[in-house]
Amino acid sequence: MKKILSVSLIALGLAAFVGFGAYKIFENASAFEEKANPAKAEKPEDKDSPYATKEEEVREQTGTIGGIEYTLKIPENAEESEIVDIMHKMTHQKVRSQDKWGAIPMMPETVQPVLETIQASSFDHKEELQNIAEKWKKEDFSSIDKDHNYFWTLQGGTVGEAYGIMNKEEEEAFIQNNFKQAE
Repeated sequence: MKKILSVSLIALGLAAFVGFGAYKIFENASAFEEKANPAKAEKPEDKDSPYATKEEEVREQTGTIGGIEYTLKIPENAEESEIVDIMHKMTHQKVRSQDKWGAIPMMPETVQPVLETIQASSFDHKEELQNIAEKWKKEDFSSIDKDHNYFWTLQGGTVGEAYGIMNKEEEEAFIQNNFKQAE
């Protein structure tokens, strides 16, 4: 009986040793592969990012998009849907989203007339739109991705939900690639 117990313990110890050794080999192989191919290993920071690498994501988020409007055009008797569309396009220079179409520069000269139009309106969503525009006027863009998704939802969006906020360098690249003609 003691002999069977001893053999079993030795076999169990040997299996544990072999298992741990295999684990370490695979762990080292993974580290080696990351060193050999850093672009593959460098995943985007956002868990919800649809991109395979951070480099691919940055290229897509900062690249030229269609539907650029260099100047703000608010109709005299603007409807809520027109203001929501303008505000949605303004968010595109700041958010991470798989699909962006249209952009209007986000700057004091565009935020102020939007805010004034909302204040003078009787829109159904006036309070929320005004709160967002006032936040932007104070240059508070800490929840711009949530603002984007609010507009996106109001517009019945199905593709292009924002999943994060671009950093300052990425936003500058977006501006350079999309609004350089406005200068």
